Amino acid sequence: MALAEVGQFREAVQYVQKAAKALYEAARDVFEQVKVSLQRLVELFVEAVTRALAWIDEHKAYLFLMAAVTAGAVTLSAALNIWGMIELDKLAYAASLTPFIPAGVKEYSREEAINILKNEPDPYEKFKKIAKDANAGRVKLAEPWESLRKLILPKSSEERRLRMGRLYNIFAADERRKKALFYATLALEEAFGKYKSALEKYVNEFRAEKVEVGEEPFKQDMYLTDLGRLRELAGEEEAAFEEALSVLKKRLNEYAVKYGLRDLLNVEEGKARKLAEAKASELSEFKDVSFGVKACAALIAYREYALGWESVFGKAARYWLEVGGSAWLLYHAPITAYNDAEKARAEKPATVEEIIAEALRLLFLKPGADHHSYFVEFLGSGKLALEFEEEKTNEEEKTKKN
Repeated sequence: MALAEVGQFREAVQYVQKAAKALYEAARDVFEQVKVSLQRLVELFVEAVTRALAWIDEHKAYLFLMAAVTAGAVTLSAALNIWGMIELDKLAYAASLTPFIPAGVKEYSREEAINILKNEPDPYEKFKKIAKDANAGRVKLAEPWESLRKLILPKSSEERRLRMGRLYNIFAADERRKKALFYATLALEEAFGKYKSALEKYVNEFRAEKVEVGEEPFKQDMYLTDLGRLRELAGEEEAAFEEALSVLKKRLNEYAVKYGLRDLLNVEEGKARKLAEAKASELSEFKDVSFGVKACAALIAYREYALGWESVFGKAARYWLEVGGSAWLLYHAPITAYNDAEKARAEKPATVEEIIAEALRLLFLKPGADHHSYFVEFLGSGKLALEFEEEKTNEEEKTKKN
């Protein structure tokens, strides 16, 4: 680490290789038992140093990683995978923090940038002006605008890294594709912002209240929820989604016509729904769909994933949209967006209360679940008490023994 910090990258790589080899030889039996090769151990050492260095100096971290490739410590594909994961982790981490903004630097939040850009006579040119200011250090952009800046108007060091991938070399040479990606991102961000606000309202209003009932030794936890209000929220959620989807399609069509981008922003809703519902093995079939189709599919898939209809593209949409990565979601082919989201391990552990809420949501909010309405009406009081079946069974067994 110290060698890399002072720019002695070749020596740092050699030291990492020696350290990995020494550890492998010292515990060969253990590593062979768990099927970890010396090469894999070297890769893990290189990744650890690169990750640590990236938080101090991203440029030096990149140079160290390329020195490892040159020395044969890791393959180029492994190095690119390591760097991609570092970028993903930093994106997710940045999205969770309130960024530090130096004095005199203008900050554009995710929502503020949308409001400014969509009301400009020429939003794309306005964004490029803001991006130039960001490159000069006068402006701080929140995601996804920071990532969009890197793709459309990168700094020289950023561009060198991007050009290691074949996709960017094609993208960088096509100004229309840059413009289309920008407008697709702008449209998706506006629509997603509307829907996410409504969804957060639903989450905040719908709670499964935990209460303790009974006396010892039969005391147990029960969860109460207002099913009447749950049905109302289901209707509000559906209306909010339809409004957001309408806004998205309207904006995409508006930008496609106004800026001559029909082929790149066209919305084929049927194809978008097929992408939203596609299996992992089918995602490669959608590698050439337009930005408009991907944006529409992302909103549909996000909603269906949130309501319990899990799909592979829904997982990708959920991860990228939550961390402000809509630009990357649209830039990459669907299969790549999904694979990167999976690598980032976007799933989070749920609490017991969230699991109960999830079960109720799946039962009553999942699209097409109207057949449960008679059950809700039958309850009369509008209240439902749930208890863990396992605990109930244990209590019954104790009663029988007595």
